[in-house]
Amino acid sequence: MARIVWGRQWLPALAMLVAAAIAGRALAQTADAKPTVADVSASSAEIVVTATRTEQTLGKVPESVSAYTAAKMDVEGIKSFADLAKFSPGVSFDDASHDIAIRGISSTAGSGTTGIYIDDTPIQTRALGFNANNALPAVFDLARVEVLRGPQGTLFGAGSEGGAVRYITAQPSTTVASGYAHAEVAGTEGGALSYEGGAAVGGPIVPDVLGFRISAWARRDGGWIDRVDYQTLAVTDADANSVDTVVLRGALAWTPTSALTITPGINYQDRDQHNYDDYWVSISDPAHGRYRNGTPDRMADADRFWLPTLKIDYDVGPVRLISDTAYYDRTERVNGYSGTLYDLSYFQQLTGAGTDPQGSPCAQCATDPSPLLLATGPNLPGFGPYVAHNITTNTQQNIVQEVRLQSNEPAAPLIWVVGLFLSADTQRSTEEINDPQLPALTQYLWGEDMLTAWGESLLANGDDYINDTIGHDRQIALYVDATWSITDRLKLTAGARYAWTHYDFTNRTDGPQALLDDGGVAQLTSGSKNEAPFTPKLGISYQITDHDLVYATASEGYRIGGATPPLPSMACGGDFPTSYNSDTVNSLEIGSKGSLFDHALQIATSAYYIQWKNIQQAVYVPACGLQYTTNLGTAVSQGLDLQSQWRVTQALTLELAVGYNDAAYSRDAVSKSGDVLALKGDSLGAIPWTLAAGAQYDFQLLGRDAFMRVDDEYASRRTAPIPAEDPGTVGFDPGLTPDPATNQLSMRAGVTLAAWKAEVYVDNLLNSHPQLGLTHQDQFTLLYEAQSFRPLTVGLSVSGRY
Repeated sequence: MARIVWGRQWLPALAMLVAAAIAGRALAQTADAKPTVADVSASSAEIVVTATRTEQTLGKVPESVSAYTAAKMDVEGIKSFADLAKFSPGVSFDDASHDIAIRGISSTAGSGTTGIYIDDTPIQTRALGFNANNALPAVFDLARVEVLRGPQGTLFGAGSEGGAVRYITAQPSTTVASGYAHAEVAGTEGGALSYEGGAAVGGPIVPDVLGFRISAWARRDGGWIDRVDYQTLAVTDADANSVDTVVLRGALAWTPTSALTITPGINYQDRDQHNYDDYWVSISDPAHGRYRNGTPDRMADADRFWLPTLKIDYDVGPVRLISDTAYYDRTERVNGYSGTLYDLSYFQQLTGAGTDPQGSPCAQCATDPSPLLLATGPNLPGFGPYVAHNITTNTQQNIVQEVRLQSNEPAAPLIWVVGLFLSADTQRSTEEINDPQLPALTQYLWGEDMLTAWGESLLANGDDYINDTIGHDRQIALYVDATWSITDRLKLTAGARYAWTHYDFTNRTDGPQALLDDGGVAQLTSGSKNEAPFTPKLGISYQITDHDLVYATASEGYRIGGATPPLPSMACGGDFPTSYNSDTVNSLEIGSKGSLFDHALQIATSAYYIQWKNIQQAVYVPACGLQYTTNLGTAVSQGLDLQSQWRVTQALTLELAVGYNDAAYSRDAVSKSGDVLALKGDSLGAIPWTLAAGAQYDFQLLGRDAFMRVDDEYASRRTAPIPAEDPGTVGFDPGLTPDPATNQLSMRAGVTLAAWKAEVYVDNLLNSHPQLGLTHQDQFTLLYEAQSFRPLTVGLSVSGRY
């Protein structure tokens, strides 16, 4: 860790550790019953979840669900969904786009394919333009996180085609006091310190009448990738890819009567990523811990959201009436792509620089000028430094109202829930390229002024391109879900959801790079789409014993259709679609949950077959560098997942999570113009095999509960090409290669002292540094970027809970 500065960087981290230790001591003085480290290894099948909107133990839910309690996330060092994905079979996470793929169902075009919920509020994003990133809720002070695999169209509606992720917050209590404090500091080899601190407290204000829960948490993830001057390699911003996150939560629980509980709450999160995790391949040396990025424009992502909520729960004995009201307000300002690199790659195509007479890329061509982008950066001899900035601003204002009536007798022969869901979502995406140097660069490249070359001058603020889209989603849905106990052990589940959906948009496009058909006048367009999707579900389950379950489920999921701005026909070379329909998935799943060896070994398995039809896809048009969204292609995703926990002895617990997925196009996808976008057998990009194995040993250390834990995560190499890797498609890029197989090892050890716990850990113990996500601007660009794991990281944490 030679690069770590052992000085002022430690001060805030040490302060957080001291604060947590003091808080832990206070907890110890007030707590009577204290959790031990061994509690973390308790039966996962006994975790209570609400995946079916009613409370059930995980082992009796006839679905493939992973659940992570707060204690489990603590001991496994889970800080974000990226960490959760490693332990969840069939789930992957894209750090760049924040896209969650479940069972291979993933798309960055149109509506989201994975439902993302904070309690009962959906927060996923529709892709209006480039860089429609989802928010990344932090996991501090959560009761649990539930990952539901397979389409959830009946209970969770649109956008849950592949599955759903639910962040369940810790709730206030009118009867029991509780608290939690946590602080941590860690050093990354070749990088900066990471540290965090947070506390939560709650309990009765007026016993049995009024209770509260408040929490505050802040974290700095230290960076390890330097921004450098690409010409001199001098560091201009050390450890630039840091992330600062602040989370505040508060809630009250008011029970004016024993039957009525009213819970107002608010969530606030501010996440600021200083620079992306990409490094330039040509100037980096991961084997020796040197990660460099020479992009002249900083690639930042500032993301903030507010979520006030109001829940009303009226328990009238045999039934419960529940109302959830929420307003989600989010603003993300992101440098989604490098304006400098994008512009130079695009201008390189316009000038023919860096290509031979046949149009193939070359480093130095005898008959054409050198590329505008070399492998080591911009190549503009005699011009001087050139910088253009992309700024994309995404906003969401979502109003959600859900009312459901459900049975309240778990042992009744018929358990049911009936609901009404209403949402009014407004989303805006403003994509800009600010390029005040374009007039000079135009003269340099073409020897022409702006009006001659582009037909339009720069906009007043220096933008050469702006794409501003406002979209409105409106939805009304009715749903019902019921489970009938034919016998004490045989149950039939049926559900259906019928929705009325409306989407409309208005779009303004302007600037020289918009390549407008009307001589430089801003293009104003609008469009709309109305649909009425229906999503049924049917399942059967048999409880062989109290601890052994088998089930089969057939279900559907969908994404709402939409409209897409028209492309300039003169520049792009044709007419293109201006709307797209819903796409749907039909899923068949069979599974089992059971135990062996006197319940010491618990196993949950499932196998699935999914047909994905009419896929919403973004189609890139090389002639103008723009894209549109349409429905193209069908695919099949099939596979299995397994999760098990084996309490070998009272001290030793083994855990295993295995996922296999084969998601591929089931026939060719061809555009209306005849371009082959994907061939039958092309992969959707899912990793075929994932494996997470863990071992925890609990023991006594000087009369105190202690533990040691080892976790290993493996991901296999993808063998089938994605469309961009297939020579038979129009988007073939010979420079792209699949990610290699990866393996990452971590270790943790801790000891419990009264109500607080101290842990030391090592993440990425073997300092694995695979080259992941290799990309470049286009097939003619020699400059490649990639990502890798965070290097070896050693940390210390203290926490207290009561």
